[in-house]
Amino acid sequence: MTPESIGIVSGVLMLLSFPLNFYVIYTRLEEAEDYLKFSTFVVTFKYRFGVGPLGGKLKRLFAIALVILMPRIFQWRYLVLVEDVKRIPRSLKLWIVVPYLLTLSSVAGMALSWFLTN
Repeated sequence: MTPESIGIVSGVLMLLSFPLNFYVIYTRLEEAEDYLKFSTFVVTFKYRFGVGPLGGKLKRLFAIALVILMPRIFQWRYLVLVEDVKRIPRSLKLWIVVPYLLTLSSVAGMALSWFLTN
């Protein structure tokens, strides 16, 4: 695969992930935050970044996705309770994590194509 095709595929993936991110932000984010309402990290993140365009919802979505993907690291720093993360239903975890991973992989692909062309 050439660097240009990697960049194009990553760009298309990014364009397809935006509607999915907006859907999850407006339908699932509050539900996920309710499951993590006793977690210091999530509550602080919500109040710190709750202002601005879209109320910082995309940042909050990605922060919750990180908590779901790495709960033990956040528990080690006393920021999240693993029990709270385990209470989140599997379908909601997928709705939170998949848009994050799609966006992250498209950004990584764009960065890779940029590094390969230089």
